[in-house]
Amino acid sequence: MPTPTIVLLHGQPDTSASLLQLRRALNRLLPEARVYAPDRPGYGANPLPATDFAGNARWLLDQLPATSGPVVLLGHSWAGGIAALAAAQASDRIDGVVLLASIGPSCLLPIDLVLAAPVAGTALSWLVLQLGKPLVGRRAGRMILRSQAAADLPYARLGGLAMRNRPVWRSFLVEQRALIGQLPALDQVWERIPQPTLVISGDRDPLIPAATPDELARRIPDVRAHRIRGGHDLQLRQPEVVADLVAGFAAPLLELARVGAR
Repeated sequence: MPTPTIVLLHGQPDTSASLLQLRRALNRLLPEARVYAPDRPGYGANPLPATDFAGNARWLLDQLPATSGPVVLLGHSWAGGIAALAAAQASDRIDGVVLLASIGPSCLLPIDLVLAAPVAGTALSWLVLQLGKPLVGRRAGRMILRSQAAADLPYARLGGLAMRNRPVWRSFLVEQRALIGQLPALDQVWERIPQPTLVISGDRDPLIPAATPDELARRIPDVRAHRIRGGHDLQLRQPEVVADLVAGFAAPLLELARVGAR
């Protein structure tokens, strides 16, 4: 019998380590499902270079065998665009979508335009993510590692070690420019998501304006939305709350798809 799969896609600049707590919580709530949290191109242990939304969607769909069973995609932040695009392109292979603190309509802040600029964006990305890598790495490591389950600590540490030897600033810059250049095209995708979709947002998110999840809920045809306490990194700060919402949303979809495959 095909195995249900939930795919967790991290944002930028990030690795799958930030999703390990959420993955473990989902494994407890949905023990029959495979919860898959890969490093995306340009990050962690994934050797592929960073790419745009379309490139990420192609990479993602290549990871999913055609007969792997029912699939639910979860995209955090920038990766919400990947989940939406993949769902619209492969509606026969994906059964549900979760957008967690996702980009979307009206999401751009003034700093986003600066970070994507040809000169200023390059300089800022290099200064913060290359020159400041030791400080940024320590802070990110403390935030990610301090609440990991003991069994997940080796994987989280390996993800951090892999990032040390990567030009993460270049990966971030590629994706930041894709956000600015391709957001208008993504704005045509939300209405073409045919699958049931769950939008989860934080009530104190400094990176995604409150108007964005509201607009996603208005544009996506089959949608439910929840705003919970927290900021942008809900998968780290509120993993149990997010897991409860995702499991409640995903369980009926996975079961229906699995019954239909018999």
